[in-house]
Amino acid sequence: MKKTISIFLALFCVHIACFAAADNDVEGNWIVDIGEGVAHMAHICTLKNDATMEDIATIDKKLHKFMDTENIRGFRQILVPLMAVGATYDYIAFDFMEWDQLGKEWDLYLNSKTGNSIAAEYDKVEDCDALVASVFPLLRRPEISGDDSRIVTVEWCTRRPGVSADQLTAKHRSIAAENADNDLIGWWGVGYPLSGVRDGAFPGDFYHLINYADMIDFAAAKNALANQEGWRARADYYSSYADCTGEHLMSGETARAYR
Repeated sequence: MKKTISIFLALFCVHIACFAAADNDVEGNWIVDIGEGVAHMAHICTLKNDATMEDIATIDKKLHKFMDTENIRGFRQILVPLMAVGATYDYIAFDFMEWDQLGKEWDLYLNSKTGNSIAAEYDKVEDCDALVASVFPLLRRPEISGDDSRIVTVEWCTRRPGVSADQLTAKHRSIAAENADNDLIGWWGVGYPLSGVRDGAFPGDFYHLINYADMIDFAAAKNALANQEGWRARADYYSSYADCTGEHLMSGETARAYR
């Protein structure tokens, strides 16, 4: 955790093809069930004072030890941009946990000697913005929960005029159903910012977040969009349901597994 948090999230629309419905959620180490909102904190950080990611990793170890000692459960992921035109950050830290764990962590982080010491160390080497959101997982396969390295895409979107929240939710559920057997998608969720957001600070009202196992799966998914009619479903989503900004592509490493 850092002093503050923020995020450059986004995407979605994998709509690779139509697949038979299947239950891909019976296994895996998940924080919440499909359809439930998980707390998502994002730190968008820029390094300073000649700091490196090795310096961040050293402080992260102290943070993770602190979280272990206090029995705070959550999943933590460090992401660096691969294809993100205009990105001004050096890395993003994602934290996923249940809401009661978020409250417990922040109270300890802000009000304990150890938490304050860790915060001071981060402040010396980076500046971060902050975002807290509720993310609703819609699609996931068990294997991704064991992958320490992932390819992550994020994309901000805004509902088109006349589209209700219920209509958009129904569309997202239909996309998930059509892709239930799609092995290329490791994890897909839709996030709705709650705190740390100012009007106009982000290019959308909600974001799509997708995890792929590797670049091979990412490339196969994009090939399906380009050459297997997947672009039609994406074009329909963009024109009829939401105005979206385009994906940021990042490399993600698990910093602290959920347990």
